[in-house]
Amino acid sequence: MRNFIFRCPATGYNVQGTHDSGGQPLPTYVSQNCLACRAVHLVNPATGKLMAEEVRRPVPPT
Repeated sequence: MRNFIFRCPATGYNVQGTHDSGGQPLPTYVSQNCLACRAVHLVNPATGKLMAEEVRRPVPPT
């Protein structure tokens, strides 16, 4: 069982997440039921960052 901390985007609270990989390599993202806001977030268990935080957005031309 791997424990990690992520920040809830709705409340700003740090929330503990868990993932049982069963000895397998960690997946890129896991779904977590957030105890702070009761929503589901996609979290990278290696970094604790949400998928929305890690997606690169294109920079508009200047």
